[in-house]
Amino acid sequence: MEGAQPEQAHIEDITQQLKEEGVDTTAPAKDQLCYVWSLFLRSQEELHSAAGELEKLRQQQVEEMREVENYVAHIRMLTEARDSLATAFERENAQLRVEVTQLQLEQESQQKEVEEMLEQEGLFDIAHSSPSEQVAYLLVERSTLLEKIDALEQKLQSPSCLESLCAAQLQDQLDHIQRTLEDELQEQRKSMQCTKEMTHKSHAEELARQSALLRHTEQHLEEATHRLQLAQAEIRRLTEELATQKENQSKLAPSMAESLKEEVNKVKDSEMSELQKARELNIRLDQEILALRSRVQLLDSERQMFLEQAEKLDEEVPKYQVTEEEPRYVLARTDQTKEQEGCLLQDKKGNLKAEEETSILDEAASESEHNKALHQRCRRAIEGVECQNSQLLHKLRKLEREHEDLVERNEELESLLGETQNQTKDEREQFECEIDGLQRKISRLEAELWKAQKSKSDMTDEETSKVADSQEVEKSKREKVEELESKLLEETEWRKQLACNLEMTQKALKDGKKELHSSKSELLRLRGAAEERDFLHVTLEKLQQENVMLEMKVSELFQECEQLNHILTEGKKPGEILLASRRMCPELTAKERALEDQIHSQGEEREQLRVKLLESKKKTEELEKKVKESYEERRRLWEENMQLRKDMLDLQCQLNIKSTANVRAKREAGFGENPPRKTQTPMGSTDGEPKQGLLGERPEQKEDGHLLWQDVQRIQNLGSSAEKELRYEREKNLKCNILLQQENIKVKAELRQMQLKLSDSAKACSSLTSQWELSQQKVKELELELLRQTQAAKQLSGLREKIAQEKARATEAERKILELQQTLKESHHQVRLSETHVLVRKQLEEQLKEAREEETKAQRQFQEEQQKRKLLDQQTEDLQQQLRHSQENEAQLARTFAELQIQHQHQEAQLRILEEEKKTLSNEHLQCQKYSQKISGQLLGLQQERETLREEYEHILKEVAISVRKQKERQLRHKAKLRRAKETFICEVKQRDVRIRHLENELKLSKSQSEKDAMLIAQVTTENDSLLQEKRKLTQQLHKLEEAERSSKQELSTIQSRVRLLDEENKQLQEWTLQLTGQVGLLERALRSIHSHSLEELKSIGFSEFQPQSKVLPLRSVSFSVMELSDSHGLLKAVQDGKPEDHTERSLLASLPCPPSEIGYLNVASPGETSDLRTEEQTQALCCDHV
Repeated sequence: MEGAQPEQAHIEDITQQLKEEGVDTTAPAKDQLCYVWSLFLRSQEELHSAAGELEKLRQQQVEEMREVENYVAHIRMLTEARDSLATAFERENAQLRVEVTQLQLEQESQQKEVEEMLEQEGLFDIAHSSPSEQVAYLLVERSTLLEKIDALEQKLQSPSCLESLCAAQLQDQLDHIQRTLEDELQEQRKSMQCTKEMTHKSHAEELARQSALLRHTEQHLEEATHRLQLAQAEIRRLTEELATQKENQSKLAPSMAESLKEEVNKVKDSEMSELQKARELNIRLDQEILALRSRVQLLDSERQMFLEQAEKLDEEVPKYQVTEEEPRYVLARTDQTKEQEGCLLQDKKGNLKAEEETSILDEAASESEHNKALHQRCRRAIEGVECQNSQLLHKLRKLEREHEDLVERNEELESLLGETQNQTKDEREQFECEIDGLQRKISRLEAELWKAQKSKSDMTDEETSKVADSQEVEKSKREKVEELESKLLEETEWRKQLACNLEMTQKALKDGKKELHSSKSELLRLRGAAEERDFLHVTLEKLQQENVMLEMKVSELFQECEQLNHILTEGKKPGEILLASRRMCPELTAKERALEDQIHSQGEEREQLRVKLLESKKKTEELEKKVKESYEERRRLWEENMQLRKDMLDLQCQLNIKSTANVRAKREAGFGENPPRKTQTPMGSTDGEPKQGLLGERPEQKEDGHLLWQDVQRIQNLGSSAEKELRYEREKNLKCNILLQQENIKVKAELRQMQLKLSDSAKACSSLTSQWELSQQKVKELELELLRQTQAAKQLSGLREKIAQEKARATEAERKILELQQTLKESHHQVRLSETHVLVRKQLEEQLKEAREEETKAQRQFQEEQQKRKLLDQQTEDLQQQLRHSQENEAQLARTFAELQIQHQHQEAQLRILEEEKKTLSNEHLQCQKYSQKISGQLLGLQQERETLREEYEHILKEVAISVRKQKERQLRHKAKLRRAKETFICEVKQRDVRIRHLENELKLSKSQSEKDAMLIAQVTTENDSLLQEKRKLTQQLHKLEEAERSSKQELSTIQSRVRLLDEENKQLQEWTLQLTGQVGLLERALRSIHSHSLEELKSIGFSEFQPQSKVLPLRSVSFSVMELSDSHGLLKAVQDGKPEDHTERSLLASLPCPPSEIGYLNVASPGETSDLRTEEQTQALCCDHV
């Protein structure tokens, strides 16, 4: 009873649903089953459509997510480009700043050198003044020198014996000196002016360039921020659009919307995590880039320091060479006694210098060995890093190959999934066909049951056994039906399992795709690491080149030091050599310290590079670990894919087995129509046999009895279960009987209703007979009235005319009927045309589907997208036009249908009028016949004519009635067809409107996407154009900077060469001054000796010749050339030999005098020499007093 209650509840629910849907509960079971089957098919179609829509929504979501990912990748590329541009600008700014600092340092060094030169020459007042003041001072000195030279030339024009000997030489020398001085001054002016102009121009240009670069960088940064804001706004807009789409989807399907929201949230979380990771990576990369920039700047500054030190050493070497050449030139003309003393000192100091040189060379050798060892270590480290990088590249290639293999495997899996889906579809179709066959069988069985129930009502008590047999047959059939339903449930569950497995495989594929994306990101990271490695390689190569250059410079310095040592050993004057060596020692110690500091700094830098290399090694090891992990994950995925393949093969095998089982079940259902009958006799036998066995075997064996007891209990349990089943079957039979009784009651009620309907029809027939009798009475009365009428002839003539008119009307009615038939045919033709239009619409819908596929393909192929979109727009316009035409045709059909209905109504009204007229005419004919029979025999002919007319009228009426019936039937059929057409048309219009809306939405989306793509492309093109222009500008700026650097370097080289020439010329002038001072001392001594001799001769000769000599003696300084020194030396020898010559002495004395201001500006005159001159003047004055 408990099992019967839910079945009754189910039956009640089914009946209520059928009532709600407008189905009669009294209808036969076949109709109900057909209706239920139609509902089932509709539900399946709705499920299929819902599944298709869900798949479409998922595909759209996947495509949208792909677009969002592409957009995010595009934004990342833009940020990377921005970062690269920023780094490039920063590098250029750093380079420009370094160049500016170099120029400033060079200018400061030049100014310092000029100040030192001026301070060395005693010009302290001018040293700290501006270059213009210095140039003015040099011009004044030039003018003074020129005036002095003119004065000397005037004095030298006096007649003397020395003029004949040295005039040509002095003039040549003076001209040469004058020319050289003028050239030097002009060159100095030009060089100073050029340096001023270049410095001002360089400063102005550098400032302008820096400002322009800063502006460009600011503009780029602003543009980048604006682009980022736009990108963020677009991302927000996309998120808002996604939110709106989600809301719409939530309205349509809340459960799906929640799942989709969860998926979108997961995707957003993953994207946010990826974005955070990317940001962290960008921050790390920025930090590493900044560290590398700082290191590069340090290396550049150190390189510049080394270059400056090398330049200083290059500048100092010629100075030392000059200082070493000066004592040589002086020592060549010293006495032999000083040479002997100097040799002893040179031997002692040479030993000391040799020891110092050996120590310096040992230190240099140790430093060179240390540098070589460091270079070797750096090279080894670089080779190790290169080997690791090569291994990483090999691993990357392997990973790429594995990635390609995985992609191919995924494609194979997708193809297998497609095949399985196709197989499942085929199996579903087979299963549906089987279900159709089973349902047909069920309908047949139900028809048989219905027949059996009808036969039961007529059966007697003698046929109860047959009823029981039929009930058993029904039970067996029901059992078969239940088995088939259980199979159906199992197959539905199996389908659900297959769907779950497919979802799991799809999830696994999605996970595989995510892992592939992660592997791609790791590959990008590895490529970034490889680029960093290449950058480190480049920096290391630059450092190696710089180290090689420094080693070359150090070796050159060592060679120059050795040359200096050789020159010093070859020198002769020990005192000056000692002074020079003492001056050189602190400078060399300072240089050694600087070199040691530089070497120490290089060692620290190399240690830093080692640390960096170790860090890079650690990073590479981490990357290798990540690669190994990714490789293991890919292996796992491959194994999972293999397992999925195996599962798919197992599922295919199960499907084949189930298909064979279904075929067998069909065959069994076809063959096994006579079910077995159950009896209760075996149970009794089974109950009695074990009891007897137990009674007979208890005294024999207890164990066997126990086992038999257990068997008996089992058998009893089986019997109880069988009894329960029998009870259950009895209850089912009772239920079936109750249902049959209910059905009998329903049939009886229907019979009663039919009897009532028959009674009603009998009453209607009696009412009709009474009406007929009344009509007969009326006819009799009319006949009496016709007999009374006397003007029958006139009426007959009128009647004939009326008959002719009626015939004409009948012909016109037939014509109208033919016209109506033609119009009906035309309406049928129009209906067919509408059906063709519907087919055309279906074709158009198929074309629209194809257009969708083309749109999906067009998204992948962007170049062909615009043309296809244009074609699609044209097609959509054509379709819209066609739809409009179809709508207009439909409106016209509706109008024609309304007009036809109106015409039909008019025709019905006319037919009614004709029928009434016919009735009146029939009545009149009857009256005329009766009147003619009563009046006379003359009316017999008229009666015959009337009878013929009656027959004709009856024939016409029959034809009219037949035609009217046919028209009514046609109209009813037409109305039914029109209703069906309207219903189909309304459904199709609704579907068309829905599809049109869907297509319009898709077109709007596609247009918006195309517009977005166009905007993005335009932005990208504009950005690319701007970047190209900026690149061109930057390349031009770089070329200009390189040209400016080259020009500045050339100018600096020219300036340095000019400075060197000026230094050499200043040194030559100093040498000339020293030579002149030496000559003056010699001349003074010669004059003293000559004066002493002349006094002695005057004492012996007289005082007549003393006056001109006394006028010539009070002189302080004279300027002589090298030739004059040789002449003075000869004069001294002549004086010592005691052979004076008055004329030569007087000529010499006449040619020697010069003003005391010639050497004053050089501050060369010593106090010893001035004291000697004063003593000489005093002696001369005393001599004059004596005279």
